[in-house]
Amino acid sequence: MRVLITGAGGILGRHVVRHLTRLAPDAEVIVNSADLTQPDAVRAQIAAFPPVNKVIHLAALVPVASVKADPARAYAVNVGGTINLLSALEGTRASFLFCSSSHVYAPSAEPISEDSEKAPSSLYGRTKWQAESAAADICEATGRAFLATRLFSIHDPAQTGSFLRPSIERRLADEDLTQPFELPGGDSIRDFLAAEKAAEYVVRLALSDATGPVNVASGNGTTIRDFVQGLSPQPLEIRATGSADTLIANISRLRQILGDLDV
Repeated sequence: MRVLITGAGGILGRHVVRHLTRLAPDAEVIVNSADLTQPDAVRAQIAAFPPVNKVIHLAALVPVASVKADPARAYAVNVGGTINLLSALEGTRASFLFCSSSHVYAPSAEPISEDSEKAPSSLYGRTKWQAESAAADICEATGRAFLATRLFSIHDPAQTGSFLRPSIERRLADEDLTQPFELPGGDSIRDFLAAEKAAEYVVRLALSDATGPVNVASGNGTTIRDFVQGLSPQPLEIRATGSADTLIANISRLRQILGDLDV
C-alpha cells in the first residue's frame, strides 16, 4: 500500500505520519513536496511515483491572520490546491481523504452531526467548505472513494502563531496574572481534542472503508475560559468579553466506524 500525504510537515501531519507508520508498518508513505497551487508540479510528482492507493490531504492555509491577510492565497491553496491534486490523480483509483473542519458548520446549542446546517462564518471556513464540496463532487464523478474528516478544536504544545493555545500561552508568559485576564469569547463552548489523538483517528479512518463526512472530535464541550485556566500555572480572574456560542460534535458516526474511543 502506498499512501500520499500532503501537509505532512504541519502539527497534525507529523502526528499522522507517525500513526500511519505504527498502524500500517508495511505501507509506503510518500510525502508531498510539490506546490499544490502549481498544477504541472503536482502532476509531475504524481507521475514520478508508482500509483498510490490512498491520499490523505491535510495541506491548507489555516492561521486566521494569514487567511485574512491574503484571501486570494487562502482560496488558491485550500480550494485550488485540492482541485489540482484530484486532477493529478486522474487515472488512479486512490481513495481520497480530505481534512475538513468544524468551521463549515453553523454554531448550535445541540451537538452537531454531519448533516447539520453548513454556514461557515469565517473566511477559512468558507474555503474549507468549498474545497470539501468540490472534492466530493469530483470524487463522485470519477468513482473515487471520498472521506471528509471534519476536525473540531485541535490543539498541541508545538502549535505556533495565531492558534488559540499558543496565543494564550504567550499571554500567560507575558502578562501580570494577578490582574483581571480579559478573554474574548471566554464563555463560548468548544470541543477540544489533542492533535495527537485527532491524527490517530484520521489514520484509522483512512485505513477503514468509511466514506462521506465524519466528525473528528471528543464529543465533549469545554468553555474557552476553562480551557485557558487549564493552561495557566495559577488561578486566573477571567473576564469573558463579547458574545458566546457553542460548537460541540456529535461523534456517533466516528464511534460507529472506529468502535470505542479513548477521548
